[in-house]
Amino acid sequence: MRLRNQRKKKPAVSTVRGFSMTLSKLGLAIAAIPVTITMASASTAAPSATASIALPMQSSALGPLFNITVGTPPQPLTVMSDWTWMSLFTRSAHCEGSYDVTNCIPPGQQWYNERQSTTFHNTSYEATAWENTAFLPGYPFAVTYGQDSVCMGGICTDETVFQLSNFNITIPYAVPFGGIFGLAPVLPSLNETFFPASYQAYLAGHLGPQVGFHSCAALSSKETCGGGDMQLVLGGTAGPDVYDPSESNLVWFDVEAAAWLSKSAPLNVRPARNNFWAVQWTGMWMGEKSLPLTQSTTSGGGDTVPLAVFDEGSEGYSAPVPATALDALLSATNATVVSTPSGSTYSLPCDIDQDSLPILRYELQGKHNYTIPPSAYVTRSDEVCQLRIRVWDFESNGPMALFGAAFLERLYIILDFANLQVGLAPLRTELFV
Repeated sequence: MRLRNQRKKKPAVSTVRGFSMTLSKLGLAIAAIPVTITMASASTAAPSATASIALPMQSSALGPLFNITVGTPPQPLTVMSDWTWMSLFTRSAHCEGSYDVTNCIPPGQQWYNERQSTTFHNTSYEATAWENTAFLPGYPFAVTYGQDSVCMGGICTDETVFQLSNFNITIPYAVPFGGIFGLAPVLPSLNETFFPASYQAYLAGHLGPQVGFHSCAALSSKETCGGGDMQLVLGGTAGPDVYDPSESNLVWFDVEAAAWLSKSAPLNVRPARNNFWAVQWTGMWMGEKSLPLTQSTTSGGGDTVPLAVFDEGSEGYSAPVPATALDALLSATNATVVSTPSGSTYSLPCDIDQDSLPILRYELQGKHNYTIPPSAYVTRSDEVCQLRIRVWDFESNGPMALFGAAFLERLYIILDFANLQVGLAPLRTELFV
């Protein structure tokens, strides 16, 4: 089912405040790099429906990290961006049926303390516990819902609905973030527990409906990322110095809300959901050789079109390859399979001429092709060289794959919450190394 034109819900209340912080957790420092706020009218300090916030992000093994604040007075919170998650998640001192900071918060763990915020209050939404998440494997990822002021850059939205952790176990180790900033699309009929914090600011009329993203990993400098490894623009996009927004360069794709996506790992959480930035994956080539995209026999029948699900996090880091195309790619690259306890890797000779390797080309929605060059799917070190790929078995898992860093590092991506579309445009060629 293709979806367009999301209905607007009742707006929350928003204000504008200053923003600056420096956080350091577990040796991971995220500097208080000044954010850029663009307003529709420079003559007034009030936000508008076309305001946008440019936020630098730092890479981590788990996903991109950036800073927000929650509560009054503002509590600094480093959050991990996740396009496949929903509303803002915060780590709290609730666990095992009680509120206990000593028991629920391990040393070094950043968290949000609702008891120190004068503007926090609970909601009437029922608690939710998801099974089979990557965040808490083997245990329910349980949350309750509250409301408080959430600040992104200099724009704050009061009474933002968000998640507070309420696990039925204690977690003895710390992670380098205190929250998860979900950015999944909002489909019709979903309530506020599914609304990203930036989407709630959009409904309030204080941000635009789009979210822009690009990585500086393959670029000659981090200038366009504000000094970070990546840049996230809430409420809009980067300027024309980063990408060409003309119709011939920026291509839009409709989001596909396929029910069977909820059966495909790693999206198969329970309760099931299918609000992902998914578009049709209609073709693939290795050099000039066409590779078949096998239809699934388990997730919708022979007519099911594979879907590309965009994910900027660790799950989508590698170049997506259908299982049926693996042998052809291994042969073309002279790579071999290496079995490890955590799965298979693909080793290739380090003296191979990288320029002789094939370009991977992907067709989306039958109307545009995008490429991954060998430099983006081959990793080199002093000791080993490997293919940076992730193999997807359509027959057993369903016809979908995560399209992340390897696919996106040469593109500008726009997530349009108002029209439920994904826009892709090449980054300016002069920005590359």
